[in-house]
Amino acid sequence: MLISIHNFKYHNDTRHAMLFDEAGADALPMRFVAASVLMGIIVALSATALADLTRDARVKCFSGDLSALEGRASAIYQQGGARDVSDVWDNTGTKEIVTFSVPDGVECVVFGAMLPQGGGGAIHTNPHERNIIYYTTYQGVTQTLPSKARYATLPGLDEPIVLMPGSYELTLELVKDNSGTYITLY
Repeated sequence: MLISIHNFKYHNDTRHAMLFDEAGADALPMRFVAASVLMGIIVALSATALADLTRDARVKCFSGDLSALEGRASAIYQQGGARDVSDVWDNTGTKEIVTFSVPDGVECVVFGAMLPQGGGGAIHTNPHERNIIYYTTYQGVTQTLPSKARYATLPGLDEPIVLMPGSYELTLELVKDNSGTYITLY
C-alpha cells in the first residue's frame, strides 16, 4: 500500500510542478508570432494558387467560346451572300449578332494576323494569316486556331480584328471587295 501512495504523491508533484513552471512562458509570444507569420504565408500562397487556377479555368472556357465563334464565322463564310463594300448602295449580306467575352486571363485576341514580337507597332494583315486566330494568355503563351473564314476589319479590309479583355456584342458580317471575301466583326 505504501508504494501506491508514494506513486500517487509523485504523480501529483509532477503535475503540480508542470502547472506552476514558468520556464517556457518567455518564448510563447515569439512562438505565436512565428505561427501567425507561417499561417499568413500559407494563406497567401493558397490564395495565389486559387487565383491562378480560376484564371486558367476562364482561359480554358474562353477557348471553347472562341471555337464556337469561329465555327459560326466559318458557317457564314461558307454560306456566302457577302455585302460589296465598294458599292455604297449595297445593304444586303449576311449578318449575325453575338455576345462574346474575352476574360482577364487573355491579353488579346487577333483575328487575321500575328501580333508583332515585343507588342509594339501597327499590325497589318498577311494574306497567309488571314484565316488564323491568335490569342495570348496572361502567361505569355500564344495559341492559334485555324479557321475556314478569312478575317479583316472595315473600312479598308487591310487590318486585322483585335479584341482586348472585356464583354462585346459583336456583329459578324460577310463582306467582299476586289481582293476577296472576309468576315468582319464590329
